[in-house]
Amino acid sequence: MDDLPPDLFSKTQRLRGAILLHFFAAVYFFIILAYICSEYFLPSVECICEDLHLSEDVAAATFMATATSMPEFFTNTISTLVVDSDMGLGTILGSMLFNTLGVAALVAILTKSHVKLDWWPLTRDSIIVMIAISSLVSCLWDERVYWYESVVFVVLYVLYFLVMFQNERMKRIATDLIETRWNLCTRLEEPKADDEFTEQSSRKYSVAVLGEAINTTLELPAAKKNVSRRCSIPVFVPSEEPAANKMKLLTVSTGSWFAVVWWCYTWPFRLLIHFTIPDARVHRKWYPLTFFMCILWIGGTSYVVFWMMSIIGETFAVPETVMGLTFLAFGGCMPEAVSAVTVIRKGNGSMGVSNSLGANTLAILFSLGLPWFIRNMMEGGASTGAYVEINSYGMQYSVFGLFLAVGILYAVLFASKYTLRKLVGLVLMGGYLLIVTFMILVELDVFFPSEKTC
Repeated sequence: MDDLPPDLFSKTQRLRGAILLHFFAAVYFFIILAYICSEYFLPSVECICEDLHLSEDVAAATFMATATSMPEFFTNTISTLVVDSDMGLGTILGSMLFNTLGVAALVAILTKSHVKLDWWPLTRDSIIVMIAISSLVSCLWDERVYWYESVVFVVLYVLYFLVMFQNERMKRIATDLIETRWNLCTRLEEPKADDEFTEQSSRKYSVAVLGEAINTTLELPAAKKNVSRRCSIPVFVPSEEPAANKMKLLTVSTGSWFAVVWWCYTWPFRLLIHFTIPDARVHRKWYPLTFFMCILWIGGTSYVVFWMMSIIGETFAVPETVMGLTFLAFGGCMPEAVSAVTVIRKGNGSMGVSNSLGANTLAILFSLGLPWFIRNMMEGGASTGAYVEINSYGMQYSVFGLFLAVGILYAVLFASKYTLRKLVGLVLMGGYLLIVTFMILVELDVFFPSEKTC
């Protein structure tokens, strides 16, 4: 807290009710973050992908996935470079756990019919994320991340891009070996011929969906809605007047009382963003400026959310890493849950789970590795033997929980013939609750006590 701005309220005032204002501020700024990612940042990244002539799957697994990982990246950057806290590490570990088991569990529990998954992306991403988690365990075991270890993360991040560029070639080889020569997929049910979304057409989805819901909720009755073939989430297709399909700034929605309240609730930040960030969907040539301004907004908004959550944790004496594993992780992952439910109701539930493990890989290599690399280089790198101190004893045991989570996910889906159903969802949710409880108890010194006293 010494590295953050002072709070307007004392701890006594916060315990008497002022803490509710901090909860409100954290939620409000998270909605701002979601809105910016959906309505401005992702369209600008799509323009970059189009200009680079990237295919759908490569764009989804690289630039789009990196873009949607920006909130977690800024959280750990603030935690590492500004306030010297482990909350960013806890946030990313908690988010990874939810992405691994929580998203799949929600899809399975809330779906009205069985959801068929493709074995290839699930197997590919399970192997890759296991490699990433292994590198994380080796770095955290001595509670220090040395400069050469942070360099390894950056190298693996580049290698991840190169591997994804070869995705189609690897898929052909794997399919030929496993399905044709070894005949290991005879137990699987044949996919339906009318499956609309495939691995190549699916995109990484995350925090953007909640931001999209801000406009979708207050959609005018006359607004026309369609599904873009370039994206796996429902988006508004611009007409001759793109602004007509969006929630208007100067016209109050007349749909329902909730729509009116939501319009008033979101109007202040929508007005400010409208005049500070150009819309790349309307003014395409300005997308570099859109990209730059979004980075500034995401960084500032993430800082406020981090600040509010730090005050809440300090008020109730909750350890930083536990705050990251719970509140910040749940807040960062709720869009994944919202998007998964939205996809289910549209009848296309399989696309979400296939990409959740890929997001975890980027969370380790990009959101964790890059800030650690930057700090080590700022402190001299090899010349000074720089390292980042991890003050959370037991975090390495929590990382082992991620190994278990990936193993549970793949084992359960393999046993269910890569098909999600309600029973599978209940098993996955039980595994999630068990592992997150274990991670919290480790941080609270219940398991594997450090025997350190203050």
